Amino acid sequence: MRSSIFFLASLATLTSAARFLIHIPSNPLVNPSILPSSTHATLQSHGPPITAYLTRSNSFMFQNISAGSYLAMIHCRDYSFEPLRIDVSVEEALEGSGDKREVIRAWQTFLGNEWDNKGELRGEGGNGGVIEARPIDAKYYYQERQGFSPLSFLKNPMILMALFSMVLIFGMPYLMENMDPETRAEFEEMQKKSPLGGGTGNPAQQIQNFDLASWMAGKTDTGSARSRGQSPAPQTKKRG
Repeated sequence: MRSSIFFLASLATLTSAARFLIHIPSNPLVNPSILPSSTHATLQSHGPPITAYLTRSNSFMFQNISAGSYLAMIHCRDYSFEPLRIDVSVEEALEGSGDKREVIRAWQTFLGNEWDNKGELRGEGGNGGVIEARPIDAKYYYQERQGFSPLSFLKNPMILMALFSMVLIFGMPYLMENMDPETRAEFEEMQKKSPLGGGTGNPAQQIQNFDLASWMAGKTDTGSARSRGQSPAPQTKKRG
Protein backbone atom coordinates (compact mmCIF):
# COMPACT_ATOMS: atom_id res chain seq x y z
CA MET A 1 0.00 0.00 0.00
CA ARG A 2 2.76 2.41 0.95
CA SER A 3 4.73 1.57 -2.19
CA SER A 4 1.73 2.39 -4.40
CA ILE A 5 1.27 5.72 -2.63
CA PHE A 6 4.93 6.60 -3.12
CA PHE A 7 4.67 5.62 -6.79
CA LEU A 8 1.66 7.86 -7.37
CA ALA A 9 3.37 10.75 -5.56
CA SER A 10 6.47 10.41 -7.70
CA LEU A 11 4.33 10.22 -10.86
CA ALA A 12 2.48 13.42 -9.88
CA THR A 13 5.81 15.14 -9.28
CA LEU A 14 7.01 14.05 -12.69
CA THR A 15 3.93 15.23 -14.52
CA SER A 16 3.97 18.64 -12.83
CA ALA A 17 7.65 19.32 -13.62
CA ALA A 18 7.47 19.50 -17.42
CA ARG A 19 8.87 22.69 -18.92
CA PHE A 20 9.54 23.91 -22.45
CA LEU A 21 10.23 27.06 -24.45
CA ILE A 22 8.38 28.58 -27.39
CA HIS A 23 11.02 30.49 -29.33
CA ILE A 24 10.54 33.16 -32.04
CA PRO A 25 13.51 33.01 -34.44
CA SER A 26 14.68 35.98 -36.48
CA ASN A 27 13.30 35.94 -40.02
CA PRO A 28 12.71 38.43 -42.86
CA LEU A 29 9.14 39.08 -41.69
CA VAL A 30 9.59 39.56 -37.94
CA ASN A 31 12.44 40.92 -35.87
CA PRO A 32 11.58 39.58 -32.41
CA SER A 33 13.81 42.17 -30.74
CA ILE A 34 11.38 44.97 -31.60
CA LEU A 35 8.17 43.21 -30.55
CA PRO A 36 6.13 45.14 -27.95
CA SER A 37 6.42 44.17 -24.33
CA SER A 38 2.75 43.19 -24.25
CA THR A 39 3.48 40.17 -26.45
CA HIS A 40 2.58 36.99 -24.59
CA ALA A 41 1.70 33.35 -25.19
CA THR A 42 -1.07 31.26 -23.65
CA LEU A 43 -1.65 27.54 -23.17
CA GLN A 44 -5.32 26.66 -23.21
CA SER A 45 -6.78 23.37 -22.07
CA HIS A 46 -9.80 22.50 -19.95
CA GLY A 47 -8.89 24.88 -17.13
CA PRO A 48 -7.87 28.54 -17.12
CA PRO A 49 -5.16 29.53 -19.61
CA ILE A 50 -1.50 29.57 -18.62
CA THR A 51 0.26 32.79 -19.65
CA ALA A 52 3.94 33.46 -20.34
CA TYR A 53 5.45 36.78 -21.44
CA LEU A 54 8.21 37.38 -23.94
CA THR A 55 11.72 37.27 -22.49
CA ARG A 56 14.93 38.91 -23.69
CA SER A 57 15.88 35.67 -25.41
CA ASN A 58 12.76 36.03 -27.62
CA SER A 59 11.15 33.03 -25.96
CA PHE A 60 8.13 32.15 -23.84
CA MET A 61 8.97 29.89 -20.89
CA PHE A 62 6.37 27.48 -19.53
CA GLN A 63 7.10 25.57 -16.33
CA ASN A 64 5.29 22.97 -14.23
CA ILE A 65 3.05 21.89 -17.10
CA SER A 66 1.08 18.75 -16.38
CA ALA A 67 0.50 16.02 -18.92
CA GLY A 68 -2.18 16.81 -21.45
CA SER A 69 -2.93 18.42 -24.77
CA TYR A 70 -2.81 22.21 -25.10
CA LEU A 71 -3.54 24.93 -27.63
CA ALA A 72 -0.69 27.46 -27.73
CA MET A 73 -1.46 30.96 -29.02
CA ILE A 74 0.90 33.94 -29.34
CA HIS A 75 -0.82 37.28 -28.85
CA CYS A 76 1.00 40.19 -30.45
CA ARG A 77 -0.07 43.69 -31.41
CA ASP A 78 1.91 43.90 -34.64
CA TYR A 79 2.10 40.33 -35.99
CA SER A 80 -0.01 37.21 -36.11
CA PHE A 81 1.48 33.76 -35.40
CA GLU A 82 0.26 30.30 -36.26
CA PRO A 83 -1.47 28.35 -33.46
CA LEU A 84 0.22 25.23 -32.12
CA ARG A 85 -0.95 21.99 -30.59
CA ILE A 86 1.37 20.91 -27.78
CA ASP A 87 1.10 17.46 -26.20
CA VAL A 88 2.87 16.75 -22.93
CA SER A 89 3.08 13.08 -21.99
CA VAL A 90 5.01 10.87 -19.58
CA GLU A 91 6.62 7.87 -21.23
CA GLU A 92 9.21 5.26 -20.34
CA ALA A 93 12.78 6.21 -21.20
CA LEU A 94 13.45 2.60 -22.19
CA GLU A 95 10.79 -0.03 -22.65
CA GLY A 96 10.54 -2.12 -19.52
CA SER A 97 12.97 0.04 -17.51
CA GLY A 98 10.31 1.73 -15.40
CA ASP A 99 12.03 5.12 -15.67
CA LYS A 100 9.62 7.85 -16.66
CA ARG A 101 10.43 10.99 -18.62
CA GLU A 102 8.48 13.86 -20.09
CA VAL A 103 7.97 13.95 -23.86
CA ILE A 104 6.84 17.19 -25.50
CA ARG A 105 5.59 17.30 -29.07
CA ALA A 106 4.23 20.29 -30.97
CA TRP A 107 2.39 20.50 -34.29
CA GLN A 108 0.90 23.22 -36.38
CA THR A 109 -2.85 23.30 -35.90
CA PHE A 110 -5.78 25.06 -37.55
CA LEU A 111 -8.51 26.95 -35.75
CA GLY A 112 -11.99 25.69 -36.52
CA ASN A 113 -10.82 22.22 -37.60
CA GLU A 114 -10.90 18.97 -35.69
CA TRP A 115 -8.35 18.67 -32.93
CA ASP A 116 -6.82 15.54 -34.48
CA ASN A 117 -6.11 17.41 -37.70
CA LYS A 118 -2.41 18.05 -37.17
CA GLY A 119 -0.12 20.03 -39.40
CA GLU A 120 3.66 20.02 -39.66
CA LEU A 121 5.76 19.04 -36.67
CA ARG A 122 7.20 22.13 -34.97
CA GLY A 123 9.22 20.50 -32.19
CA GLU A 124 9.81 17.28 -30.26
CA GLY A 125 11.97 16.54 -27.26
CA GLY A 126 12.17 15.96 -23.56
CA ASN A 127 12.01 18.24 -20.59
CA GLY A 128 13.27 21.73 -21.51
CA GLY A 129 12.60 21.33 -25.23
CA VAL A 130 12.36 24.26 -27.63
CA ILE A 131 9.38 24.78 -29.94
CA GLU A 132 9.62 27.12 -32.91
CA ALA A 133 6.89 29.73 -33.44
CA ARG A 134 6.41 30.95 -36.99
CA PRO A 135 4.76 34.27 -37.92
CA ILE A 136 2.01 34.42 -40.52
CA ASP A 137 1.72 38.08 -41.45
CA ALA A 138 1.85 41.60 -40.12
CA LYS A 139 -1.29 43.24 -38.77
CA TYR A 140 -2.59 46.40 -40.43
CA TYR A 141 -5.13 48.49 -38.55
CA TYR A 142 -5.39 51.37 -41.02
CA GLN A 143 -6.00 51.42 -44.73
CA GLU A 144 -3.54 53.54 -46.64
CA ARG A 145 -5.11 56.28 -48.74
CA GLN A 146 -4.31 55.79 -52.40
CA GLY A 147 -3.10 58.77 -54.38
CA PHE A 148 -4.68 60.10 -57.54
CA SER A 149 -3.76 58.20 -60.68
CA PRO A 150 -4.98 59.07 -64.20
CA LEU A 151 -4.77 55.39 -65.14
CA SER A 152 -7.52 54.62 -62.65
CA PHE A 153 -10.05 56.13 -65.11
CA LEU A 154 -9.24 53.39 -67.60
CA LYS A 155 -10.45 50.79 -65.10
CA ASN A 156 -13.97 52.25 -65.24
CA PRO A 157 -16.10 50.49 -67.88
CA MET A 158 -18.23 53.60 -68.43
CA ILE A 159 -15.12 55.62 -69.30
CA LEU A 160 -14.02 52.91 -71.72
CA MET A 161 -17.42 52.91 -73.43
CA ALA A 162 -17.36 56.71 -73.74
CA LEU A 163 -13.87 56.67 -75.25
CA PHE A 164 -14.86 53.97 -77.72
CA SER A 165 -17.94 55.96 -78.76
CA MET A 166 -15.88 59.11 -79.28
CA VAL A 167 -13.38 57.23 -81.44
CA LEU A 168 -16.20 55.72 -83.45
CA ILE A 169 -18.02 59.03 -83.97
CA PHE A 170 -15.04 61.27 -84.78
CA GLY A 171 -12.85 58.69 -86.46
CA MET A 172 -15.39 57.20 -88.87
CA PRO A 173 -15.50 60.19 -91.28
CA TYR A 174 -11.71 60.20 -91.62
CA LEU A 175 -11.75 56.47 -92.17
CA MET A 176 -14.34 56.81 -94.93
CA GLU A 177 -12.32 59.52 -96.69
CA ASN A 178 -9.18 57.38 -96.80
CA MET A 179 -10.93 54.31 -98.21
CA ASP A 180 -10.40 53.29 -101.82
CA PRO A 181 -13.51 53.41 -104.02
CA GLU A 182 -14.15 49.66 -104.10
CA THR A 183 -13.87 49.24 -100.33
CA ARG A 184 -16.02 52.31 -99.80
CA ALA A 185 -18.71 50.96 -102.15
CA GLU A 186 -18.75 47.64 -100.30
CA PHE A 187 -18.97 49.44 -96.96
CA GLU A 188 -21.87 51.60 -98.16
CA GLU A 189 -23.66 48.50 -99.43
CA MET A 190 -23.25 46.84 -96.03
CA GLN A 191 -24.38 50.06 -94.38
CA LYS A 192 -27.65 50.00 -96.30
CA LYS A 193 -28.42 46.57 -94.86
CA SER A 194 -27.44 47.53 -91.33
CA PRO A 195 -30.04 48.55 -88.71
CA LEU A 196 -28.63 52.08 -88.74
CA GLY A 197 -30.54 52.77 -91.89
CA GLY A 198 -29.77 53.00 -95.57
CA GLY A 199 -28.37 55.86 -97.57
CA THR A 200 -24.92 57.32 -97.92
CA GLY A 201 -25.15 60.02 -95.28
CA ASN A 202 -22.73 60.80 -92.54
CA PRO A 203 -22.13 57.60 -90.49
CA ALA A 204 -21.57 59.60 -87.33
CA GLN A 205 -24.90 61.37 -87.82
CA GLN A 206 -26.63 58.05 -88.44
CA ILE A 207 -25.20 56.62 -85.23
CA GLN A 208 -26.46 59.61 -83.26
CA ASN A 209 -29.95 59.40 -84.82
CA PHE A 210 -30.23 55.63 -84.45
CA ASP A 211 -33.22 54.61 -82.32
CA LEU A 212 -32.13 51.46 -80.55
CA ALA A 213 -35.42 50.93 -78.73
CA SER A 214 -37.46 51.05 -81.95
CA TRP A 215 -35.06 48.74 -83.72
CA MET A 216 -35.24 46.19 -80.90
CA ALA A 217 -39.05 46.40 -80.99
CA GLY A 218 -38.99 45.60 -84.71
CA LYS A 219 -40.46 48.90 -85.82
CA THR A 220 -39.78 50.62 -89.12
CA ASP A 221 -38.86 54.25 -89.62
CA THR A 222 -42.52 55.11 -90.09
CA GLY A 223 -43.50 53.32 -86.92
CA SER A 224 -40.73 55.00 -84.98
CA ALA A 225 -41.79 58.38 -86.31
CA ARG A 226 -45.32 57.74 -85.16
CA SER A 227 -44.15 56.63 -81.76
CA ARG A 228 -42.34 59.96 -81.36
CA GLY A 229 -45.51 62.02 -81.56
CA GLN A 230 -47.16 61.61 -84.99
CA SER A 231 -50.53 59.98 -84.60
CA PRO A 232 -52.42 58.53 -87.58
CA ALA A 233 -55.25 60.55 -89.04
CA PRO A 234 -58.68 59.52 -87.78
CA GLN A 235 -60.77 57.48 -90.18
CA THR A 236 -64.43 58.35 -90.82
CA LYS A 237 -67.00 55.79 -91.65
CA LYS A 238 -69.15 56.35 -94.71
CA ARG A 239 -72.83 56.06 -94.30
CA GLY A 240 -74.52 53.83 -96.74
